[in-house]
Amino acid sequence: MPKVLLAFVVAAAAFASPVLAQAGRDFSGGITNVSSAPVAGSAASAEWQAKQKATEAAAEAALKSAANQPKVSLAPGQLGPGDKVKVTVFGEEDLSGEFEIDNTGSLAMPLVGEIPVRGLTQRDLERKIASILETGYLKSPRVNIEVLNFRPFFILGEVNKPGSYPYANDMNVINAVALGGGYTTRAKTGKIVVRRATSPDKEEWIGEDAAVYPGDVLRVEERFF
Repeated sequence: MPKVLLAFVVAAAAFASPVLAQAGRDFSGGITNVSSAPVAGSAASAEWQAKQKATEAAAEAALKSAANQPKVSLAPGQLGPGDKVKVTVFGEEDLSGEFEIDNTGSLAMPLVGEIPVRGLTQRDLERKIASILETGYLKSPRVNIEVLNFRPFFILGEVNKPGSYPYANDMNVINAVALGGGYTTRAKTGKIVVRRATSPDKEEWIGEDAAVYPGDVLRVEERFF
């Protein structure tokens, strides 16, 4: 290679190196960072695979439980198994406390016993508990319900941190992917597969701006080049 051409190539490489490095740094700052997946055979890869399996098992158990429930579609804001609520009966400490809705969709309270709550909103539950207490227990009871956390959603597949995460109001797919640590470099982006708790046997493709609901199982597929 002529000396002049060789000098040009060396100079061009020296210039390009910091530019490409900076581009890499700039690219990694988005809400859905694209990161390299763990290298096969490494400790990180083994941990990632174990997390995938654990998440998949937990998700399947949650969907199986949902399939055995009465066919009541739960919209955001409606209570279901796994939700945790704080019940305050004003002036009655013994009746107040934090309770988790069990797999049957019921909430067990002192004195009152089990109350079917699946599909109720906060206000519905307040009225229901007040009505029960008013029938033979208290005169004009005042009840307040606070949802401490909704049942989680699950995300697995080509994300860096597969797992279950707390649901938040108005959540969409892009938010869920961000909570899952962003896409891996192998991820098929743009659309993902979802199984809803309300129809656990059905899979559908949804876009990144689609809504996510409590109990959903999201899977990011691998991209094939």
